Amino acid sequence: MAWIDISVMAIALAILCAWLVVALLLRARRSQRRFEILGSVAAISKSSDSLADTFEKICDILVPEIADFCMIDVFEDGEPKRVAVRAAPGGRPAVEQGLKERKPSLPERMLRGEGGSLEPRFYGRMAESDLRELAHDDGADLDFLRSLGMRSALTLALQARGQVKGTLTLAVAWSGRRYSRDDLRFAWILSGRVALTLDNSGLFADLERAEAARAEIAETLQRGLMPPPLPHIPGWSLAAMYRPAGAENEVGGDFYDAFPVADGWMLVIGDVTGRGARAASITALARYTLRTAAALTNDPQIALATLNRALLARHDTSLCSIAALTLSDDPRQPVRMAVAGHLPPLLVDGEEVHEATGSDQVLGAFADGEWRIAESRVEPGQQLVVTTDGIVEAEGEGGRFGEQRLRSELAGAGNPAGAVQRLEGALRAFTADTLDDDVAILAVARSAGGAVPTALAGGV
Repeated sequence: MAWIDISVMAIALAILCAWLVVALLLRARRSQRRFEILGSVAAISKSSDSLADTFEKICDILVPEIADFCMIDVFEDGEPKRVAVRAAPGGRPAVEQGLKERKPSLPERMLRGEGGSLEPRFYGRMAESDLRELAHDDGADLDFLRSLGMRSALTLALQARGQVKGTLTLAVAWSGRRYSRDDLRFAWILSGRVALTLDNSGLFADLERAEAARAEIAETLQRGLMPPPLPHIPGWSLAAMYRPAGAENEVGGDFYDAFPVADGWMLVIGDVTGRGARAASITALARYTLRTAAALTNDPQIALATLNRALLARHDTSLCSIAALTLSDDPRQPVRMAVAGHLPPLLVDGEEVHEATGSDQVLGAFADGEWRIAESRVEPGQQLVVTTDGIVEAEGEGGRFGEQRLRSELAGAGNPAGAVQRLEGALRAFTADTLDDDVAILAVARSAGGAVPTALAGGV
């Protein structure tokens, strides 16, 4: 029977060797993946993203790869400020929002920079006593922490230039995972890489001053790019409105303009991709390219093609939607229109509202794009109204403002000033005066009796 014992031992040894090989392969794969994560975090510091985008990208790398949810907090005037939260799918609803609104519960030693401030806080197996230690009270906050179902969590200091400037918190819950001491060692290395990335992004240089400077530059660009009040155009009546989104009035991509061309005027309204200084630079390019091309050719089709080439020459993802209207010195002549990826102008005729033309390709997307010229007569009592998509996409308790609501509000509007005021009032009521995107409106009609019209321009 000795040969049977030897066979059993050989099989057992083969199984053990196979298990060891699999374990080593899994460990090597995990180590390789961890190096890739560190490399991805480091690569963020080479980009020119804003601090907010940097926070978001770091969270995207960490969740759900190594955490079910993570938080980044920074210290300002000795107090923690939560700047980023990310939660993986699978948890209960509103986890991410709850973590955003919750006051951070951080180790006092990290917050005060006392001895041991760099020592991680590690909960390998989260217990009720741990939750009570983290909770700000024994009521709602403790209940919220219980609802997360945390199994393991760790908080690591983010140190830069010899000082703890913030923390990174990682936790696992609904995925069923737990953190080990090996995970803690990797997280320690990870926190150093995150701190370096944030330092290179300008966070620890002076977060508030950096953001304030960017906001000031954006606001200056915005005010410099917005047009002066609309001109007096004999035979025509004009009205316009521009409202930036948000309390910070960061420059967005919406704009309108009016300038003379041969035998008339050109009105343009547009929207460029992005926000901030980059959007301002594209807006400037769009406005002045259109002005120059239209002045030389008096042709909105050529003006759009010229701007399209200018955008493609940037070799980035700059896109621009434009509606261009050419008014003749003789208001009896039809308005010539070219629309590129923009909401079409609406012809308002009493209670009837319909599109005056269609829309062609957005600018900056295709080198071989073509834009048609359409004509629309504006008879006395009629008007053309064109808006940016910020109004139809505005969110309120009833969902989106939408194109149907836009047309309903315009029905019966007797003149451009009335149309703009009616839309602005409806938008304020629908959104409770809170916008997620910029809004611009431009309206034009023949003036009564051919007299020199009055113009209305919305404030910046």
